[in-house]
Amino acid sequence: IAPTGVELAMSSSTRLPSEPFALGDAQTSTTIDALVRHEADLHTACAWLMIATGAAVVLVELGGGIAAAYGRYAATAPFARWLGPMVPAWFAWMFQESWSVLVPLALLPFSNPACLVSPGNLALGGMFLTHYTYRSFVYPLRIRGGKPMPLGISSLAALFCFFNGYLQGRLWTALHVFSLDTAADRAFLACGGAIWLFGWCVNLHSDSILRSLRRPGETGYKIPRGGMFEYVSAANYFGEIVEWSGYAVASRFHVGCLAFALFTACNTGPRALHHHLWYLQKFEDYPRDRRALIPFVW
Repeated sequence: IAPTGVELAMSSSTRLPSEPFALGDAQTSTTIDALVRHEADLHTACAWLMIATGAAVVLVELGGGIAAAYGRYAATAPFARWLGPMVPAWFAWMFQESWSVLVPLALLPFSNPACLVSPGNLALGGMFLTHYTYRSFVYPLRIRGGKPMPLGISSLAALFCFFNGYLQGRLWTALHVFSLDTAADRAFLACGGAIWLFGWCVNLHSDSILRSLRRPGETGYKIPRGGMFEYVSAANYFGEIVEWSGYAVASRFHVGCLAFALFTACNTGPRALHHHLWYLQKFEDYPRDRRALIPFVW
């Protein structure tokens, strides 16, 4: 298991200086100085907060039977009117996802130089930024007939992306040098990277299938077919969960990366089930052998 923020202190090759890298002058407040000196511990606490939040999402969406009020559920959600005005889908996705790119870039001036020249850090940070550069600036412009999203939902997603942008961006630019000194380090990175790449390709291919279901100007729903949709109703979510699971493996299960993978599963898993049940109810000819999210299992 990779060291958490607390355990970084045990290795001189990965431990960062306790003082700030470039965060102000000698007049910086005592509170800010204390936060920076103990940022590795704060970072670990943030990761556990993300895991707890994911568990809460599962309880609300599965236990309470509540689907997040966007897409096909925006019109039927009982609390939708409290979530603010509706905004175009392309704008909502670009606004909320772009923080995952902008925050890590904004952190670069405060980075640890050792992190920026580490091949492991560059690979892991590259996985994160590759996904979110596409999701922020390409995917929104390719949406066909996307339903408007409540601004409140988009703002909550933006808050998460801002938080996760710090969690992942700070990890690979300042808080942890991922060493490739041992065969195990290299094996985890290679295997996890391969899993990440497979999941990313599934995610992209599934998005393409969903997009092709609608001709320009259409807004309705059809049964998706092809690729992983032959096995699960939410192939795009399956790909994303595989993707971030591979990312966690590649990091040797660093708590920050593992938290993101778990939250992804907690956030998309219930929605996958809602989609599956919706398809079964709407289409009489919907394939009965498909599962919701995990092929042949669930």
